[in-house]
Amino acid sequence: MEALESVDLSEQEMDEVEREIRSDPIKWAYWKLKDPKGNPWKARWYQKLMIKDIMDGDRRIAARMGRRVGKTETMVVFCLWYAFHNKNSRLLIVTPYEHQVRLIFMRLAELVRDCDEMAGVNITKNPFIADFPNGAKIMGFTGGANSGSQSGASVRGQRADFIFMDEIDYMSRDGIDAVTAIAMEDPKRIGIWVSSTPTGKRDFFYEVCTNPDTGYKAYHFPSMVNPDFDDSMEAELRSTMTAQGYIHEVEAEFGEETVGVFNKAAVEKAKSQYLYSYRELNSYEKEQYKKQGINLKDITYFPEYTKKNPAPPAHRIVGVDWDKYGTATQIIVNEFDEVIKKFRVAKRYEIPRGEFTYDNAVNKIIEVNDIWSPKFIYIDAGHGEYQYEALRKHGKNNPETGMLTKVKRIHFSQNIEIRDPATNEVYKKDAKNFMVNQTSIVVERNQLVLSPFDDMVWKQMMDYQVVRISKTGKPEYTSENEHALDALMLTILGFTIEFPDITKILDKFEPARKAFRKDGLQSKSVQEKVYGTESSVFHHKSKKRELEPRDNPNWRLEKVPLGYSKKRSNSRKATSLAIGRRGGSLGSFKRSRI
Repeated sequence: MEALESVDLSEQEMDEVEREIRSDPIKWAYWKLKDPKGNPWKARWYQKLMIKDIMDGDRRIAARMGRRVGKTETMVVFCLWYAFHNKNSRLLIVTPYEHQVRLIFMRLAELVRDCDEMAGVNITKNPFIADFPNGAKIMGFTGGANSGSQSGASVRGQRADFIFMDEIDYMSRDGIDAVTAIAMEDPKRIGIWVSSTPTGKRDFFYEVCTNPDTGYKAYHFPSMVNPDFDDSMEAELRSTMTAQGYIHEVEAEFGEETVGVFNKAAVEKAKSQYLYSYRELNSYEKEQYKKQGINLKDITYFPEYTKKNPAPPAHRIVGVDWDKYGTATQIIVNEFDEVIKKFRVAKRYEIPRGEFTYDNAVNKIIEVNDIWSPKFIYIDAGHGEYQYEALRKHGKNNPETGMLTKVKRIHFSQNIEIRDPATNEVYKKDAKNFMVNQTSIVVERNQLVLSPFDDMVWKQMMDYQVVRISKTGKPEYTSENEHALDALMLTILGFTIEFPDITKILDKFEPARKAFRKDGLQSKSVQEKVYGTESSVFHHKSKKRELEPRDNPNWRLEKVPLGYSKKRSNSRKATSLAIGRRGGSLGSFKRSRI
Protein backbone atom coordinates (compact mmCIF):
# COMPACT_ATOMS: atom_id res chain seq x y z
CA MET A 1 0.00 0.00 0.00
CA GLU A 2 2.91 2.33 0.67
CA ALA A 3 4.00 1.86 -2.92
CA LEU A 4 0.52 2.78 -4.11
CA GLU A 5 0.59 6.13 -2.30
CA SER A 6 2.85 7.52 -5.02
CA VAL A 7 0.34 6.45 -7.68
CA ASP A 8 -2.45 8.85 -8.50
CA LEU A 9 -5.53 6.79 -7.46
CA SER A 10 -8.87 7.89 -6.22
CA GLU A 11 -10.13 7.00 -2.77
CA GLN A 12 -12.51 4.50 -4.28
CA GLU A 13 -9.75 2.87 -6.30
CA MET A 14 -7.59 2.66 -3.20
CA ASP A 15 -10.43 0.88 -1.38
CA GLU A 16 -10.78 -1.59 -4.23
CA VAL A 17 -7.08 -2.38 -4.15
CA GLU A 18 -7.10 -2.86 -0.38
CA ARG A 19 -10.21 -5.03 -0.60
CA GLU A 20 -8.46 -7.20 -3.16
CA ILE A 21 -5.35 -7.54 -1.01
CA ARG A 22 -7.31 -8.34 2.13
CA SER A 23 -9.32 -11.00 0.32
CA ASP A 24 -6.11 -12.92 -0.43
CA PRO A 25 -4.20 -14.36 2.58
CA ILE A 26 -0.95 -14.45 0.56
CA LYS A 27 -1.11 -10.78 -0.44
CA TRP A 28 -2.26 -9.68 3.00
CA ALA A 29 0.61 -11.57 4.68
CA TYR A 30 3.13 -9.94 2.35
CA TRP A 31 1.63 -6.55 3.18
CA LYS A 32 1.26 -6.88 6.98
CA LEU A 33 3.43 -9.72 8.34
CA LYS A 34 7.17 -10.07 8.76
CA ASP A 35 9.37 -13.14 8.48
CA PRO A 36 11.95 -13.92 11.22
CA LYS A 37 14.47 -11.70 9.46
CA GLY A 38 12.13 -8.70 9.48
CA ASN A 39 11.34 -8.83 5.77
CA PRO A 40 7.80 -8.96 4.35
CA TRP A 41 6.41 -12.47 4.71
CA LYS A 42 6.61 -14.11 1.31
CA ALA A 43 4.90 -17.42 0.60
CA ARG A 44 6.64 -20.18 -1.28
CA TRP A 45 4.97 -21.76 -4.29
CA TYR A 46 3.61 -24.79 -2.45
CA GLN A 47 2.29 -22.62 0.39
CA LYS A 48 0.47 -20.51 -2.18
CA LEU A 49 -0.97 -23.67 -3.75
CA MET A 50 -2.48 -24.99 -0.51
CA ILE A 51 -3.94 -21.65 0.58
CA LYS A 52 -5.34 -21.01 -2.90
CA ASP A 53 -7.16 -24.37 -2.85
CA ILE A 54 -8.70 -23.51 0.53
CA MET A 55 -9.86 -20.16 -0.84
CA ASP A 56 -11.34 -21.99 -3.86
CA GLY A 57 -13.55 -24.04 -1.55
CA ASP A 58 -11.56 -27.12 -0.43
CA ARG A 59 -12.51 -27.96 3.15
CA ARG A 60 -10.46 -31.12 3.69
CA ILE A 61 -6.69 -30.68 3.44
CA ALA A 62 -4.03 -33.34 4.15
CA ALA A 63 -0.47 -31.97 3.99
CA ARG A 64 2.34 -34.53 4.14
CA MET A 65 5.44 -32.40 4.40
CA GLY A 66 9.09 -32.88 5.30
CA ARG A 67 11.16 -31.02 7.84
CA ARG A 68 11.95 -27.31 7.27
CA VAL A 69 9.30 -26.91 4.61
CA GLY A 70 7.06 -24.50 6.55
CA LYS A 71 3.85 -26.47 7.15
CA THR A 72 3.28 -24.92 10.58
CA GLU A 73 4.09 -21.44 9.23
CA THR A 74 1.48 -21.84 6.50
CA MET A 75 -1.12 -22.88 9.04
CA VAL A 76 -0.34 -19.99 11.43
CA VAL A 77 -0.47 -17.33 8.72
CA PHE A 78 -3.81 -18.57 7.44
CA CYS A 79 -5.21 -18.64 10.99
CA LEU A 80 -4.22 -15.01 11.59
CA TRP A 81 -5.72 -13.85 8.31
CA TYR A 82 -8.95 -15.77 8.85
CA ALA A 83 -9.45 -14.63 12.46
CA PHE A 84 -8.66 -10.98 11.68
CA HIS A 85 -11.08 -10.78 8.75
CA ASN A 86 -13.97 -12.94 10.03
CA LYS A 87 -15.91 -11.59 12.96
CA ASN A 88 -16.62 -14.01 15.83
CA SER A 89 -14.89 -16.83 13.99
CA ARG A 90 -13.40 -19.75 15.91
CA LEU A 91 -10.27 -21.62 14.86
CA LEU A 92 -9.01 -24.67 16.75
CA ILE A 93 -5.38 -25.81 16.69
CA VAL A 94 -4.85 -29.34 18.03
CA THR A 95 -1.54 -31.17 18.51
CA PRO A 96 -0.56 -34.40 20.29
CA TYR A 97 1.52 -32.68 23.00
CA GLU A 98 1.37 -29.38 24.88
CA HIS A 99 4.86 -28.22 23.92
CA GLN A 100 3.81 -28.31 20.26
CA VAL A 101 0.85 -26.01 20.99
CA ARG A 102 3.19 -23.73 22.92
CA LEU A 103 5.59 -23.44 19.96
CA ILE A 104 2.73 -22.60 17.61
CA PHE A 105 1.43 -19.87 19.91
CA MET A 106 4.96 -18.49 20.30
CA ARG A 107 5.08 -18.04 16.53
CA LEU A 108 1.61 -16.49 16.57
CA ALA A 109 2.80 -13.99 19.19
CA GLU A 110 5.88 -13.11 17.09
CA LEU A 111 3.78 -12.38 14.00
CA VAL A 112 1.23 -10.38 15.98
CA ARG A 113 3.93 -8.34 17.71
CA ASP A 114 5.39 -7.18 14.39
CA CYS A 115 1.99 -6.31 12.86
CA ASP A 116 0.64 -2.85 13.75
CA GLU A 117 -2.99 -3.53 12.87
CA MET A 118 -3.12 -6.52 15.24
CA ALA A 119 -1.99 -4.57 18.26
CA GLY A 120 -5.31 -5.29 19.97
CA VAL A 121 -4.88 -9.07 19.82
CA ASN A 122 -4.46 -10.58 23.30
CA ILE A 123 -2.61 -13.90 23.55
CA THR A 124 -2.60 -16.08 26.68
CA LYS A 125 -0.77 -19.34 27.27
CA ASN A 126 -2.91 -20.89 30.00
CA PRO A 127 -5.23 -21.57 28.31
CA PHE A 128 -3.82 -21.10 24.80
CA ILE A 129 -6.09 -18.44 23.31
CA ALA A 130 -5.51 -15.60 20.85
CA ASP A 131 -8.41 -13.18 21.39
CA PHE A 132 -9.12 -10.70 18.57
CA PRO A 133 -10.96 -7.37 18.96
CA ASN A 134 -13.64 -8.53 16.49
CA GLY A 135 -14.59 -11.45 18.74
CA ALA A 136 -12.64 -14.06 16.80
CA LYS A 137 -10.53 -16.58 18.71
CA ILE A 138 -7.68 -18.95 17.92
CA MET A 139 -7.63 -21.70 20.56
CA GLY A 140 -4.99 -24.37 21.20
CA PHE A 141 -5.62 -27.87 22.55
CA THR A 142 -3.86 -31.21 22.94
CA GLY A 143 -5.47 -34.23 21.34
CA GLY A 144 -3.32 -36.82 23.10
CA ALA A 145 -0.85 -39.33 21.73
CA ASN A 146 -2.26 -42.26 23.70
CA SER A 147 -5.58 -43.92 23.02
CA GLY A 148 -8.34 -44.04 25.57
CA SER A 149 -11.67 -42.62 26.52
CA GLN A 150 -10.04 -39.31 27.60
CA SER A 151 -8.25 -38.65 24.31
CA GLY A 152 -9.42 -35.36 22.83
CA ALA A 153 -11.63 -34.72 25.86
CA SER A 154 -10.59 -31.05 26.11
CA VAL A 155 -11.82 -30.39 22.56
CA ARG A 156 -15.24 -31.98 22.90
CA GLY A 157 -18.09 -29.50 22.86
CA GLN A 158 -16.14 -26.75 21.08
CA ARG A 159 -17.52 -25.05 18.03
CA ALA A 160 -15.25 -24.25 15.09
CA ASP A 161 -15.10 -22.70 11.66
CA PHE A 162 -11.77 -24.34 10.90
CA ILE A 163 -9.86 -27.16 12.63
CA PHE A 164 -6.09 -27.50 12.30
CA MET A 165 -4.42 -30.71 13.49
CA ASP A 166 -0.64 -30.49 13.31
CA GLU A 167 1.63 -33.54 13.66
CA ILE A 168 -1.52 -35.63 13.44
CA ASP A 169 0.37 -38.85 12.73
CA TYR A 170 1.56 -38.77 16.34
CA MET A 171 -1.99 -38.34 17.64
CA SER A 172 -4.13 -41.25 18.83
CA ARG A 173 -7.07 -42.38 16.74
CA ASP A 174 -9.47 -41.74 19.61
CA GLY A 175 -8.26 -38.15 19.82
CA ILE A 176 -8.57 -37.68 16.06
CA ASP A 177 -12.12 -39.01 16.05
CA ALA A 178 -13.08 -36.70 18.92
CA VAL A 179 -11.74 -33.64 17.08
CA THR A 180 -13.07 -34.41 13.61
CA ALA A 181 -16.52 -35.09 15.09
CA ILE A 182 -16.82 -31.32 15.65
CA ALA A 183 -17.08 -30.82 11.89
CA MET A 184 -20.19 -33.01 11.73
CA GLU A 185 -22.20 -29.94 12.75
CA ASP A 186 -21.74 -28.52 9.24
CA PRO A 187 -19.28 -30.60 7.17
CA LYS A 188 -19.46 -28.38 4.08
CA ARG A 189 -18.69 -25.20 6.01
CA ILE A 190 -16.28 -26.35 8.73
CA GLY A 191 -12.82 -26.99 7.34
CA ILE A 192 -10.27 -29.56 8.54
CA TRP A 193 -6.55 -29.19 7.94
CA VAL A 194 -4.30 -32.12 8.90
CA SER A 195 -0.54 -31.99 8.52
CA SER A 196 2.41 -34.04 9.71
CA THR A 197 5.68 -35.65 8.86
CA PRO A 198 4.72 -39.32 8.51
CA THR A 199 5.69 -41.88 11.13
CA GLY A 200 4.85 -44.94 9.05
CA LYS A 201 1.59 -45.75 10.85
CA ARG A 202 -1.14 -47.10 8.57
CA ASP A 203 -3.86 -45.13 10.31
CA PHE A 204 -5.93 -41.99 9.77
CA PHE A 205 -3.18 -39.82 8.22
CA TYR A 206 -2.11 -42.63 5.92
CA GLU A 207 -5.70 -43.16 4.79
CA VAL A 208 -6.45 -39.51 3.99
CA CYS A 209 -3.12 -39.14 2.18
CA THR A 210 -3.48 -42.23 0.01
CA ASN A 211 -7.21 -42.75 -0.47
CA PRO A 212 -9.01 -40.02 -2.49
CA ASP A 213 -12.39 -41.44 -1.46
CA THR A 214 -11.88 -40.05 2.06
CA GLY A 215 -12.63 -36.60 0.65
CA TYR A 216 -9.28 -35.06 1.57
CA LYS A 217 -7.11 -33.25 -0.93
CA ALA A 218 -3.62 -34.62 -0.32
CA TYR A 219 -0.33 -32.78 -0.75
CA HIS A 220 3.14 -34.28 -0.61
CA PHE A 221 6.05 -31.88 -0.25
CA PRO A 222 9.42 -33.36 0.80
CA SER A 223 12.13 -31.16 2.27
CA MET A 224 13.68 -30.82 -1.17
CA VAL A 225 10.99 -28.28 -2.19
CA ASN A 226 12.54 -25.81 0.23
CA PRO A 227 14.49 -23.35 -1.94
CA ASP A 228 17.25 -23.33 0.67
CA PHE A 229 17.71 -27.09 0.47
CA ASP A 230 21.19 -27.88 -0.82
CA ASP A 231 23.92 -30.49 -0.51
CA SER A 232 25.12 -29.19 2.84
CA MET A 233 21.61 -29.35 4.32
CA GLU A 234 21.16 -32.87 2.97
CA ALA A 235 24.47 -33.95 4.46
CA GLU A 236 23.51 -32.43 7.81
CA LEU A 237 20.16 -34.19 7.86
CA ARG A 238 21.58 -37.55 6.80
CA SER A 239 24.31 -37.35 9.44
CA THR A 240 21.81 -36.76 12.24
CA MET A 241 19.15 -39.31 11.21
CA THR A 242 18.78 -42.99 10.63
CA ALA A 243 17.95 -44.20 7.12
CA GLN A 244 14.31 -44.73 8.10
CA GLY A 245 14.21 -41.37 9.87
CA TYR A 246 15.43 -39.65 6.71
CA ILE A 247 12.65 -41.31 4.73
CA HIS A 248 10.05 -40.00 7.19
CA GLU A 249 11.38 -36.60 8.16
CA VAL A 250 12.96 -35.45 4.90
CA GLU A 251 11.38 -37.39 2.06
CA ALA A 252 7.98 -37.35 3.85
CA GLU A 253 7.35 -40.94 2.81
CA PHE A 254 5.50 -43.36 5.05
CA GLY A 255 8.06 -46.14 4.78
CA GLU A 256 8.20 -48.29 7.90
CA GLU A 257 7.08 -47.11 11.32
CA THR A 258 10.18 -46.41 13.40
CA VAL A 259 8.32 -46.57 16.71
CA GLY A 260 6.28 -49.63 15.82
CA VAL A 261 6.87 -53.21 16.90
CA PHE A 262 5.53 -55.14 13.91
CA ASN A 263 6.70 -54.90 10.34
CA LYS A 264 4.03 -52.79 8.63
CA ALA A 265 4.52 -54.32 5.20
CA ALA A 266 4.12 -57.79 6.71
CA VAL A 267 0.93 -56.75 8.51
CA GLU A 268 -0.41 -55.26 5.28
CA LYS A 269 0.26 -58.58 3.58
CA ALA A 270 -1.35 -60.55 6.40
CA LYS A 271 -4.61 -58.59 6.06
CA SER A 272 -4.75 -58.32 2.28
CA GLN A 273 -3.76 -61.70 0.85
CA TYR A 274 -7.14 -63.37 1.56
CA LEU A 275 -10.50 -61.61 1.36
CA TYR A 276 -12.51 -63.40 4.02
CA SER A 277 -14.92 -62.32 6.70
CA TYR A 278 -16.43 -64.10 9.70
CA ARG A 279 -19.46 -61.79 9.77
CA GLU A 280 -21.84 -60.28 7.26
CA LEU A 281 -20.88 -56.77 6.14
CA ASN A 282 -23.53 -54.05 6.35
CA SER A 283 -24.53 -51.89 3.39
CA TYR A 284 -22.34 -48.94 4.45
CA GLU A 285 -19.26 -51.14 4.81
CA LYS A 286 -19.88 -52.73 1.43
CA GLU A 287 -20.12 -49.31 -0.17
CA GLN A 288 -16.88 -48.15 1.44
CA TYR A 289 -14.95 -51.27 0.47
CA LYS A 290 -16.34 -51.01 -3.04
CA LYS A 291 -14.91 -47.48 -3.28
CA GLN A 292 -11.54 -48.91 -2.28
CA GLY A 293 -11.62 -51.16 -5.33
CA ILE A 294 -12.60 -54.40 -3.60
CA ASN A 295 -14.82 -56.70 -5.64
CA LEU A 296 -17.52 -57.76 -3.20
CA LYS A 297 -17.99 -61.03 -5.08
CA ASP A 298 -14.44 -62.05 -4.14
CA ILE A 299 -15.20 -61.99 -0.42
CA THR A 300 -15.47 -65.39 1.26
CA TYR A 301 -17.90 -65.49 4.17
CA PHE A 302 -17.24 -68.19 6.75
CA PRO A 303 -20.29 -69.78 8.39
CA GLU A 304 -21.63 -68.49 11.68
CA TYR A 305 -21.00 -71.52 13.86
CA THR A 306 -23.23 -72.22 16.84
CA LYS A 307 -23.67 -74.94 19.46
CA LYS A 308 -26.07 -76.74 17.14
CA ASN A 309 -23.75 -76.21 14.20
CA PRO A 310 -20.22 -76.41 15.71
CA ALA A 311 -17.03 -75.75 13.79
CA PRO A 312 -15.25 -78.73 12.21
CA PRO A 313 -12.22 -80.17 14.03
CA ALA A 314 -8.98 -78.21 13.73
CA HIS A 315 -5.98 -77.12 15.73
CA ARG A 316 -7.36 -74.08 17.53
CA ILE A 317 -6.35 -71.98 20.51
CA VAL A 318 -8.50 -69.29 22.10
CA GLY A 319 -6.93 -66.14 23.58
CA VAL A 320 -8.72 -63.92 26.09
CA ASP A 321 -7.77 -60.46 27.32
CA TRP A 322 -9.96 -58.48 29.71
CA ASP A 323 -10.14 -54.92 30.90
CA LYS A 324 -13.27 -54.42 32.96
CA TYR A 325 -13.12 -50.64 33.39
CA GLY A 326 -11.29 -49.47 30.27
CA THR A 327 -12.55 -51.37 27.24
CA ALA A 328 -14.44 -54.51 26.32
CA THR A 329 -13.17 -58.05 26.88
CA GLN A 330 -11.67 -59.48 23.70
CA ILE A 331 -11.79 -63.16 22.70
CA ILE A 332 -9.84 -64.38 19.66
CA VAL A 333 -10.23 -67.81 18.06
CA ASN A 334 -7.07 -68.63 16.11
CA GLU A 335 -6.74 -71.81 14.10
CA PHE A 336 -4.13 -73.44 11.92
CA ASP A 337 -5.64 -73.63 8.45
CA GLU A 338 -4.58 -76.95 6.92
CA VAL A 339 -5.35 -75.72 3.39
CA ILE A 340 -3.15 -72.63 3.31
CA LYS A 341 -0.79 -73.89 6.08
CA LYS A 342 -1.05 -70.67 8.05
CA PHE A 343 -2.62 -69.34 11.21
CA ARG A 344 -5.97 -67.68 10.54
CA VAL A 345 -8.09 -65.63 12.90
CA ALA A 346 -11.36 -67.52 12.67
CA LYS A 347 -13.46 -65.32 14.94
CA ARG A 348 -13.32 -62.36 17.29
CA TYR A 349 -15.82 -61.89 20.11
CA GLU A 350 -16.25 -58.70 22.11
CA ILE A 351 -17.92 -58.54 25.53
CA PRO A 352 -18.97 -54.92 26.24
CA ARG A 353 -18.07 -53.59 29.65
CA GLY A 354 -20.86 -53.45 32.17
CA GLU A 355 -21.97 -54.54 35.62
CA PHE A 356 -21.41 -58.24 34.96
CA THR A 357 -18.55 -58.03 32.48
CA TYR A 358 -16.52 -60.88 34.01
CA ASP A 359 -19.50 -63.21 34.42
CA ASN A 360 -20.62 -62.53 30.85
CA ALA A 361 -17.09 -63.18 29.61
CA VAL A 362 -16.90 -66.52 31.47
CA ASN A 363 -20.23 -67.62 29.99
CA LYS A 364 -19.09 -66.58 26.49
CA ILE A 365 -15.82 -68.53 26.84
CA ILE A 366 -17.79 -71.63 27.86
CA GLU A 367 -19.95 -71.13 24.79
CA VAL A 368 -16.90 -70.58 22.56
CA ASN A 369 -15.41 -73.83 23.88
CA ASP A 370 -18.59 -75.70 22.93
CA ILE A 371 -18.67 -74.15 19.43
CA TRP A 372 -15.00 -74.25 18.44
CA SER A 373 -13.59 -77.05 20.62
CA PRO A 374 -10.14 -75.45 21.01
CA LYS A 375 -7.12 -77.42 22.13
CA PHE A 376 -6.28 -74.80 24.75
CA ILE A 377 -7.61 -71.52 26.13
CA TYR A 378 -4.93 -69.00 27.09
CA ILE A 379 -6.15 -66.15 29.30
CA ASP A 380 -4.54 -63.01 30.69
CA ALA A 381 -4.05 -63.51 34.42
CA GLY A 382 -3.79 -59.79 35.12
CA HIS A 383 -7.53 -59.36 35.61
CA GLY A 384 -8.47 -63.00 35.36
CA GLU A 385 -8.10 -64.74 38.73
CA TYR A 386 -11.85 -65.04 39.30
CA GLN A 387 -12.49 -66.05 35.69
CA TYR A 388 -9.72 -68.65 35.78
CA GLU A 389 -11.19 -70.35 38.83
CA ALA A 390 -14.73 -70.14 37.41
CA LEU A 391 -13.64 -71.77 34.13
CA ARG A 392 -11.76 -74.54 35.93
CA LYS A 393 -14.73 -75.16 38.21
CA HIS A 394 -16.94 -75.51 35.16
CA GLY A 395 -14.46 -77.96 33.68
CA LYS A 396 -14.41 -79.99 36.90
CA ASN A 397 -18.20 -80.15 37.02
CA ASN A 398 -18.40 -80.89 33.29
CA PRO A 399 -15.46 -83.18 32.44
CA GLU A 400 -16.63 -83.60 28.85
CA THR A 401 -15.69 -79.95 28.15
CA GLY A 402 -12.04 -80.56 28.98
CA MET A 403 -11.77 -77.06 30.42
CA LEU A 404 -10.12 -78.24 33.60
CA THR A 405 -6.91 -78.84 31.64
CA LYS A 406 -7.51 -76.58 28.64
CA VAL A 407 -7.51 -73.26 30.46
CA LYS A 408 -4.08 -71.77 31.10
CA ARG A 409 -3.36 -68.36 32.57
CA ILE A 410 -0.40 -66.20 31.63
CA HIS A 411 0.98 -63.41 33.82
CA PHE A 412 2.39 -60.81 31.43
CA SER A 413 4.65 -59.35 34.11
CA GLN A 414 6.21 -62.65 35.17
CA ASN A 415 8.63 -65.13 33.66
CA ILE A 416 7.43 -68.30 31.98
CA GLU A 417 9.38 -71.51 31.46
CA ILE A 418 10.02 -72.46 27.85
CA ARG A 419 11.47 -75.88 27.11
CA ASP A 420 13.79 -76.10 24.14
CA PRO A 421 12.80 -79.33 22.35
CA ALA A 422 16.25 -79.66 20.82
CA THR A 423 18.21 -79.69 24.08
CA ASN A 424 15.36 -80.33 26.52
CA GLU A 425 16.67 -77.43 28.59
CA VAL A 426 14.25 -75.07 30.32
CA TYR A 427 14.68 -71.33 29.89
CA LYS A 428 12.91 -68.55 31.73
CA LYS A 429 11.52 -65.85 29.45
CA ASP A 430 9.65 -62.66 30.16
CA ALA A 431 6.09 -63.57 29.19
CA LYS A 432 5.14 -60.33 27.43
CA ASN A 433 8.39 -59.92 25.50
CA PHE A 434 8.44 -63.57 24.45
CA MET A 435 4.82 -63.37 23.32
CA VAL A 436 5.45 -60.21 21.28
CA ASN A 437 8.61 -61.61 19.71
CA GLN A 438 6.95 -64.86 18.66
CA THR A 439 4.04 -62.98 17.10
CA SER A 440 6.45 -60.72 15.25
CA ILE A 441 8.27 -63.77 13.89
CA VAL A 442 5.01 -65.37 12.74
CA VAL A 443 3.97 -62.16 10.97
CA GLU A 444 7.31 -61.65 9.24
CA ARG A 445 7.39 -65.28 8.11
CA ASN A 446 3.99 -64.75 6.45
CA GLN A 447 2.40 -67.40 8.68
CA LEU A 448 -0.56 -65.28 9.81
CA VAL A 449 -3.76 -64.35 7.96
CA LEU A 450 -6.05 -61.57 9.18
CA SER A 451 -9.45 -60.53 7.93
CA PRO A 452 -9.24 -57.12 6.22
CA PHE A 453 -12.84 -56.50 7.25
CA ASP A 454 -12.14 -56.62 10.99
CA ASP A 455 -9.89 -53.59 11.35
CA MET A 456 -9.58 -53.77 15.13
CA VAL A 457 -6.93 -56.50 15.13
CA TRP A 458 -4.68 -55.30 12.33
CA LYS A 459 -4.96 -51.62 13.27
CA GLN A 460 -3.92 -52.38 16.83
CA MET A 461 -1.00 -54.32 15.39
CA MET A 462 -0.06 -51.30 13.26
CA ASP A 463 -0.22 -48.96 16.25
CA TYR A 464 1.59 -51.23 18.71
CA GLN A 465 4.67 -49.44 20.02
CA VAL A 466 7.43 -49.55 22.58
CA VAL A 467 6.54 -46.54 24.72
CA ARG A 468 9.65 -46.68 26.90
CA ILE A 469 12.58 -48.81 28.01
CA SER A 470 12.86 -49.54 31.73
CA LYS A 471 16.06 -49.14 33.76
CA THR A 472 16.64 -52.88 33.45
CA GLY A 473 16.42 -52.69 29.66
CA LYS A 474 12.96 -54.24 29.50
CA PRO A 475 10.68 -52.70 26.83
CA GLU A 476 7.26 -51.44 27.89
CA TYR A 477 4.58 -51.62 25.24
CA THR A 478 1.38 -49.78 24.43
CA SER A 479 -1.03 -50.33 27.32
CA GLU A 480 -4.23 -48.94 25.80
CA ASN A 481 -6.33 -49.97 22.84
CA GLU A 482 -4.43 -53.25 22.41
CA HIS A 483 -6.66 -55.88 24.02
CA ALA A 484 -7.67 -57.61 20.79
CA LEU A 485 -3.99 -57.80 19.84
CA ASP A 486 -3.07 -59.18 23.26
CA ALA A 487 -5.70 -61.89 22.83
CA LEU A 488 -4.24 -62.76 19.43
CA MET A 489 -0.69 -62.85 20.81
CA LEU A 490 -1.84 -65.19 23.58
CA THR A 491 -2.97 -67.65 20.91
CA ILE A 492 0.42 -67.43 19.17
CA LEU A 493 2.11 -68.04 22.52
CA GLY A 494 -0.12 -71.06 23.02
CA PHE A 495 0.77 -72.52 19.62
CA THR A 496 4.46 -71.87 20.28
CA ILE A 497 4.39 -73.74 23.58
CA GLU A 498 1.88 -76.48 22.82
CA PHE A 499 2.54 -77.15 19.11
CA PRO A 500 6.12 -76.15 18.23
CA ASP A 501 6.01 -78.42 15.18
CA ILE A 502 3.28 -76.21 13.74
CA THR A 503 4.76 -72.83 14.54
CA LYS A 504 8.25 -73.94 13.53
CA ILE A 505 9.58 -71.23 15.81
CA LEU A 506 11.06 -73.76 18.20
CA ASP A 507 12.42 -76.57 16.03
CA LYS A 508 11.23 -79.90 17.32
CA PHE A 509 14.06 -82.35 18.01
CA GLU A 510 13.52 -85.94 16.89
CA PRO A 511 15.75 -88.30 18.93
CA ALA A 512 17.23 -91.45 17.34
CA ARG A 513 15.36 -94.66 18.14
CA LYS A 514 18.39 -96.95 17.66
CA ALA A 515 22.09 -96.65 18.36
CA PHE A 516 24.35 -98.80 16.19
CA ARG A 517 28.00 -99.03 15.29
CA LYS A 518 29.21 -98.64 11.78
CA ASP A 519 32.62 -99.96 10.77
CA GLY A 520 35.01 -97.89 8.77
CA LEU A 521 34.52 -94.64 10.71
CA GLN A 522 37.65 -92.64 11.43
CA SER A 523 36.95 -92.36 15.13
CA LYS A 524 40.39 -93.73 16.01
CA SER A 525 42.22 -91.04 14.09
CA VAL A 526 40.14 -88.36 15.80
CA GLN A 527 40.94 -89.85 19.19
CA GLU A 528 44.61 -89.94 18.34
CA LYS A 529 44.55 -86.29 17.32
CA VAL A 530 42.95 -85.28 20.58
CA TYR A 531 44.50 -87.64 23.12
CA GLY A 532 47.55 -89.00 21.38
CA THR A 533 48.37 -92.58 20.44
CA GLU A 534 49.32 -93.77 23.96
CA SER A 535 46.29 -92.45 25.78
CA SER A 536 44.67 -94.87 28.19
CA VAL A 537 41.34 -93.19 27.72
CA PHE A 538 40.45 -95.37 24.75
CA HIS A 539 42.97 -98.20 25.05
CA HIS A 540 41.76 -100.58 27.74
CA LYS A 541 43.28 -103.87 26.55
CA SER A 542 46.33 -103.63 28.74
CA LYS A 543 44.25 -103.73 31.90
CA LYS A 544 42.38 -106.97 32.55
CA ARG A 545 39.13 -107.02 34.40
CA GLU A 546 38.78 -109.26 37.43
CA LEU A 547 36.58 -112.26 36.94
CA GLU A 548 33.16 -112.23 38.50
CA PRO A 549 30.76 -115.07 39.29
CA ARG A 550 28.68 -114.14 36.28
CA ASP A 551 31.62 -114.95 34.05
CA ASN A 552 30.70 -118.57 34.64
CA PRO A 553 28.37 -119.48 31.76
CA ASN A 554 26.44 -121.75 34.13
CA TRP A 555 25.96 -119.13 36.82
CA ARG A 556 22.18 -119.33 36.50
CA LEU A 557 22.28 -122.96 37.64
CA GLU A 558 23.92 -122.17 40.95
CA LYS A 559 21.82 -122.27 44.09
CA VAL A 560 21.46 -119.10 46.08
CA PRO A 561 22.63 -119.56 49.73
CA LEU A 562 20.18 -118.48 52.37
CA GLY A 563 22.77 -117.72 55.02
CA TYR A 564 25.40 -119.17 57.35
CA SER A 565 25.27 -121.09 60.60
CA LYS A 566 27.97 -121.82 63.25
CA LYS A 567 26.71 -125.33 63.82
CA ARG A 568 26.24 -128.07 61.32
CA SER A 569 22.70 -129.14 60.89
CA ASN A 570 21.87 -132.82 61.33
CA SER A 571 19.63 -132.64 58.29
CA ARG A 572 20.59 -133.97 54.95
CA LYS A 573 23.75 -132.65 53.34
CA ALA A 574 23.64 -129.53 51.32
CA THR A 575 23.90 -129.86 47.60
CA SER A 576 24.68 -126.24 46.98
CA LEU A 577 27.87 -125.12 45.33
CA ALA A 578 30.29 -122.76 46.95
CA ILE A 579 30.09 -119.29 45.47
CA GLY A 580 33.51 -118.17 46.63
CA ARG A 581 36.36 -119.16 48.91
CA ARG A 582 38.52 -117.26 51.31
CA GLY A 583 42.07 -118.60 51.29
CA GLY A 584 40.84 -121.96 50.04
CA SER A 585 38.50 -122.49 53.04
CA LEU A 586 35.24 -121.20 54.40
CA GLY A 587 36.81 -119.91 57.59
CA SER A 588 35.00 -120.24 60.90
CA PHE A 589 31.58 -120.04 59.29
CA LYS A 590 29.84 -123.15 58.05
CA ARG A 591 27.58 -123.00 55.03
CA SER A 592 23.94 -123.68 55.76
CA ARG A 593 22.21 -126.52 54.03
CA ILE A 594 19.24 -126.25 51.73
